Amino acid sequence: MLIKSIEFKNFRNLSCKFLFDNKLNIIVGKNNSGKTNLLDGIRLAFSTISGDYFRVEKSDFLNSDDSKPITIKVELDNNSIESLKYFDDNKNLVYGFKVIIRKTQRNRYVREISLLNGSNIDHDILFDDNNIPNVSLIPLSRIDSLFTNGYTASISNFLKSDEEYVEIKEKSKKEIKKQIKDKIEEFQSFCEKFGQCFDIEFSDPKITDEKIYVVEGDVNKEHCYRIGSGYRSVANIIINTLSEGNNIILIDEIENHLHPALIRTLICELKSLKNIKIIATTHSAVVLNEVHIEEMIDISGKSLSYIDEENKRKLKMFLHPGRSELILADNVILVEGYTEELLLKNYLHKYNFNWTIVNVAGVMFEPYITLCSYLNKKTVVISDNDKSTNDGKSPSSRFLNLKKLCVEKAIKLIEVDNTLETDLFNNGYIIDCSDLLETHEKYENIFVAKRNKKTEIAIHLITSNIDLSNWHVIMEIKNECNNY
Repeated sequence: MLIKSIEFKNFRNLSCKFLFDNKLNIIVGKNNSGKTNLLDGIRLAFSTISGDYFRVEKSDFLNSDDSKPITIKVELDNNSIESLKYFDDNKNLVYGFKVIIRKTQRNRYVREISLLNGSNIDHDILFDDNNIPNVSLIPLSRIDSLFTNGYTASISNFLKSDEEYVEIKEKSKKEIKKQIKDKIEEFQSFCEKFGQCFDIEFSDPKITDEKIYVVEGDVNKEHCYRIGSGYRSVANIIINTLSEGNNIILIDEIENHLHPALIRTLICELKSLKNIKIIATTHSAVVLNEVHIEEMIDISGKSLSYIDEENKRKLKMFLHPGRSELILADNVILVEGYTEELLLKNYLHKYNFNWTIVNVAGVMFEPYITLCSYLNKKTVVISDNDKSTNDGKSPSSRFLNLKKLCVEKAIKLIEVDNTLETDLFNNGYIIDCSDLLETHEKYENIFVAKRNKKTEIAIHLITSNIDLSNWHVIMEIKNECNNY
């Protein structure tokens, strides 16, 4: 799959190593954290060995300080590019290259390329290597961005008649289409999986100015603009995977213009392609729900594949779009269930707190705490102490184990007295909800919600506009906010 890893030093805001262990690699991180910079850095590195154009500017250097060189190290898969291999000190065969970009005395930026160990590269052999990948950056804007309009001189000016010109054009288009028949069929087959009938059409041949159009069925190119933005995005990706050899596809915000169902189909089909490595950024919890946790990489360079196997297994099983939001969030509050989520989300939204509420659906906090800690998220855990399952006075063993874990991970734990409704009652917020409460069957001094009435209690608090600002849970959340 060609590229194994890339490491940056002094390139924009990146200063870490990224491992790409899978065919599909999804990069996550908050806005302005460097996701697009990573894609640009990959393009810059490979443009040095392919000869493709990539303009280097002062702003590409960390803090625009070009007194220190940019260094990019790229490790490749074994047997990928033969001209970029060497034996390390342990006699192991290593594939890869290093790019150094520095400013000359004439204030120009020059690129130096070598093997990872600093040895020279035979440039003539390298540039003739057929295994150098095609690197395509897809911003997923629109398919019409595949071509640009500009001034062109028509060859018809040099022919004897318009009829002769038309005949030459039609013959040329038919011959071109014949030559790439297999690729067109591959493109059409891919589109059929999305329920679409697209074809490839060409502009009228002009010297050095050929264009391609994606059209609906057999209609002509004038109808290409009938295709919606979502399917244009998909077609854009497909076209860039059709070239022979190895392909590295870089997709900035893979979810753009795409309906969740279309995202699901696209990701599934991308994984079936051969000789391809896909590195895509996302802000979408829907995208994260459609990929394996091993395929997610934080912009800090941390791959989620390195979480311990047991917690990873649980996250694979239970991580749905709502809970996937914690991977994208800056600040996370973990709660036990829907009622807590409903009540706290309403309050925090009302007062514009930048915290993401994540419902762990029960008391399985550990995998989510592990994930938040691994990604250095600002995290608060809110949990019942379940004293009624113990002696009615002391927290349960489950809660004590949770408390120990939070201490180990340096995460704030807010203790709820027995259960949510018990705590709210004891603090005077649901005194008027006696019809929704009952005494505990074993401990008469503990009030709990009647069967299936917990959500109704939360809805009552919300619709009655009860101010929870002085509730200890809210106050502890606010204090934690002030600590960051």
